Order: sequence, then structure tokens, then C-alpha cells
Amino acid sequence: MNSSEERRKGSPIRVQRPLEATYSADSPPVAARIEDISESGCFIDAHHPPPAGSHIRLQFSLPSDPPGEPVLCDALVVWMQPNVGMGVKFLDLPQETNDRIRFFIASVYFGHDTGP
Repeated sequence: MNSSEERRKGSPIRVQRPLEATYSADSPPVAARIEDISESGCFIDAHHPPPAGSHIRLQFSLPSDPPGEPVLCDALVVWMQPNVGMGVKFLDLPQETNDRIRFFIASVYFGHDTGP
């Protein structure tokens, strides 16, 4: 078992579905794309991600959400690689936000999502 498999062993289900996002780390918001997501975090495709250990403010919309009600949360950069992106862990998600993310993941995982 390699280190990424060990790291994810027992981790929540991750689904791959591109989601437009913005993040900021003591800077103006930067446009990015979430490539995969779980209840605990996500991978963000970003050319110049902040260093591991940075706190970011993340905003993204889920296809099942009403327009104008994006997910807005704090996250911790767990790892990063320049020109590739960063893995982030969601911090202190309110239960309602966690439920929205869980519903989205379930809809993709079980094939009920009609996204791209």
C-alpha cells in the first residue's frame, strides 16, 4: 500500500466532479476549480496554491444548490504542488453545509447527478 492509499484508508467517499470555485488566502479571491470532493475536503486545481499549513476562505456552488447560495467555508491547505494544485481540509463546517456536500456526493456516487 503506498502512502496516498494509507492516507486515504478509512477516508470518506471522494467523487470527481468539476466545480468552479474561488479561494483567498490574505489576498483577493482567485478563480480555481475543484476536481474532487469528499465530506472532509477537496482537491483544488490551482497554478499558484498557497503553502501547506495556510488557511484559505473557499467559495463554490453545488449543482443542487439554489442560485446565489454558494458554499462558503474555511479550509486548511494540507498539501500543495505548484502548477498542479492543493488538497484542502474543510474546517468547522456548519451541519447544514456538511449535509449539502454529503447530498451532492451521494447524488454523484449513486449516479443521480446530471452534471458534466
